[in-house]
Order: sequence, then structure tokens, then C-alpha cells
Amino acid sequence: MSDHPSLLNMPPSTMGPSLCELDGLFSESLHPVLEKMLESYPDLQIDIDSIRPSYSKETIKSAFLPKNETGGTAMLSLWREEGVAGLLGSLKLNSNKNISWIAGVLLAMWRIPSSLQTFFHPHLRLSADEMLSTFCLTRDWFNSPVRCLAWHPHTRKLAVVSRDDCVRIGGNGAKTKPILRHTGQRGISCISWRPCGSAELAVGCRVGIMLWTLDPASVVSRPSTSCVRALSRPGHAPVTSLAWHPSGKLLASCSPADPTMLIWSVASEECAPVRRVSGGGVSILRWSSNGAKLFAATPGRTFRVWNSTTWNPERWTVPGKLATVGAAAWSPDSKYLVFSTDDEPQLYLVASSFETDAAVPILDLSEVIVDSESGVLGGGLVQNIAWEPSGNRLAISFQSTPLVAVFSTKCGQTLSLTPCGWIRGLEDEFPSCIEFQSDYREGGGMITVGWSTGRVQHFPL
Repeated sequence: MSDHPSLLNMPPSTMGPSLCELDGLFSESLHPVLEKMLESYPDLQIDIDSIRPSYSKETIKSAFLPKNETGGTAMLSLWREEGVAGLLGSLKLNSNKNISWIAGVLLAMWRIPSSLQTFFHPHLRLSADEMLSTFCLTRDWFNSPVRCLAWHPHTRKLAVVSRDDCVRIGGNGAKTKPILRHTGQRGISCISWRPCGSAELAVGCRVGIMLWTLDPASVVSRPSTSCVRALSRPGHAPVTSLAWHPSGKLLASCSPADPTMLIWSVASEECAPVRRVSGGGVSILRWSSNGAKLFAATPGRTFRVWNSTTWNPERWTVPGKLATVGAAAWSPDSKYLVFSTDDEPQLYLVASSFETDAAVPILDLSEVIVDSESGVLGGGLVQNIAWEPSGNRLAISFQSTPLVAVFSTKCGQTLSLTPCGWIRGLEDEFPSCIEFQSDYREGGGMITVGWSTGRVQHFPL
């Protein structure tokens, strides 16, 4: 048993799908006032049958007749498609023994730096899609109908990404629901609205960042490619996390394949690299609400908290030999940082007021039986953490259990966590992604859950 709170103290779950919190209890029915309020919320359900299948490069290539290229033209085409390693690998199979031997030696020499990198950082062996699935905060990213969602920080506008890499936008009572689609926008892992702006949306994907600028007064349902700019740098892909400075002037991006974190000035489309060698890449970014600190997790045991004025980091190491940070969130007052690792069900706390440099475990998230009749479990390894902008609620989703745990929080001299309840979905569905509404002004909070069935639920707290 741990010497800090656990999920054993959580209230019992509802027997059916949870719809709202009423008087401190989670309920299966909606109060008429809440039901009326939710009618004005964007309806962005994802119909699985309407999702277009995605095709790989090889599948598209097979639809065309092959070219009969020979000599230098064939080698040039092979280099363009598969790079130096692909070209040398093809020459190694040549019937001429001398050419085959020379190509084999050159290929072995070419692979030495890559072999050293992957020895120290095994995640670099993963393909782009495998990296996205591993480091994205969406559960079962590859198969999930809802891949990510984001509320606008200043208005009731929601963006939802479906598995076919379409970004659907709704809210503010608009009848038109724009759909953002671009040929370069494949493998979307994260989206984030620009603060202090009306309609700029950053989309992190397989090849970099796509920055959409939308006209709030437009009635066009399919914005043209003139509305999007690509932000990319060689080696900085796939992008798995984006974080805007609260002023909206700077955008931080990261990739598990690139040890350099990029700080973009979106207006000029220029970026400044921020680099540290250890860790083998950067997987998660979180900017504090006051803009003073930027949290950066690596695919290894290291994470850093950067001072965004001096750009000097505090370096931390997570417990466990093979552990990495799986999810993290700042408190709205920027005093506390909570995070979880991918090898143990614990919630850790880092605070500037601590006299020690060690992260402190504050919550045991080990699996518990929530419903003994149906055998439903809650807790386990953490998938994602979301903190309500007013600081009253903290939500945690999990990697292998179907419920979302919600806690009441108080940020003062110490952080207080009080169990509130479980958000339960329909039978056989689990939460893929979670996000709190940023501008909720009705008292309490509103969390949006993207479920594995494509259902997008708004849950009043």
C-alpha cells in the first residue's frame, strides 16, 4: 500500500453512461438547464462509416504502371524515392561482384552513425506512424476515429480531428462547419489554437506543422490551400506536440526524432532551435499559463523545465530504469506541474516551493474495481492529464481502462486533490482524448471527451 491517496477513495461509478456532475455527484441524467445549454454546443460526432480510408505510398504507387528506366535515370529515381541507403542496397544486389562488394562496404559505413543512434535511443528505429502512435497522447491513435481535439482559448469553438486527417470545426452558433484538409496534412497528432487571436490553428503532423488562418465571418465549408502555411525544418518530424506561449507570439514544437526543440515566430515563419543532447528527442511540450516556463519531456528518462526568459533548463530524471514521461499538465496558477510515467500508475508533483529537487508522488493510480457486477476497472497507467483552466478540476484518462477519473483541486501553499467521480461511456467504448473548454463561464467546468466509437461528448462539471 502507498502512503499517499489512491483511487480506492473514489466515489462509485454510475451504472450507465455518465452525463454530468450535479451537486458533487456524477449523474446518468441531465438537468433540463444543462440539457438546454448543451444544445448550443458544437455537434462534431465522427461517423466511422464516413471516414475515408488512408492509402500508403506503396498502395498509390501500385495503381500506376512502372516506368522502364535504366542506367543513371533509374539510380536517380531510386535515390529520390528511397535515399542513399535504398540506392546502395539496390546496388548491393547487382550481378557484378565488384559493384556489389563496393556498395555493401559503403552501405555498412553509411549505417554506422544510425546504428550508434538507435543503440542509445531505440525509439529511433520506429517508423513515423509508430512514433506518432507511441508518443501521441491519444489512446489507440492509429485506429481511433477521433485523433485529437482542441477548444479555442477565448470563444466557444471546437476543432476535432478524425482518422482520415480532416479537421472539423464548429461552434459560436455558426451553421457552417469548416473542414480543413490538405495533402501535406497526414498523420495528425496534435492541434492547438493560437491565443490572443481569432482563428489561427496549428496542426502537428507527420511532416511538420500546418498553420491554418481562418476567417471567422466566412461561410466557406472547405477553406482553400491559400489559408494554410507549412512550417517545417529538415529532421524535425513527425511533430508530436505543440505549445503556444500565452501571448500567442511564439509556438514551440517538438519531435521524438529530433533532439532540437523549435521556437517559432509565426509572423516571420522563422524559428530558433533549443537543443540538449540527452534524451534522443523531445516528445511532449507544455507551456505554463504565465508563460515563464516550458516543460519538455524526452523519449528517455530526462525531462526539462525551461526558463523562457533566459532559456536555461532545470534537468530532471524520472524514477525507473526505462521510464519516460507519458503525460503532464501545469496548474493554472503555474505553481505546480503534475506528470505520470509510462511504467507505473503514479501521479507525480513538481513545485518551485519544494526544498528538494525530487518529484513527489501524490496519487496512487493503480487499477481498482469500479463496478463489481460488470467487472469494470478504473485506473492504471496514465494516457493523458487535463487541468481545468480555472483550477477546480483535474481529469486523467488511462491506457487500458475505460473510465476518466476526475478530481477536485485546490492550488495554494500545497496542492490538494479530492476524488470527484468517474466519467463512464457507453458499453465497450473508451476515451481516446480529453480536453477542458477554456472559456467556460457558467460556473464549474466543461470537459469534452472523444470516445473510441467516434462519439464526442460534452460533460458539465
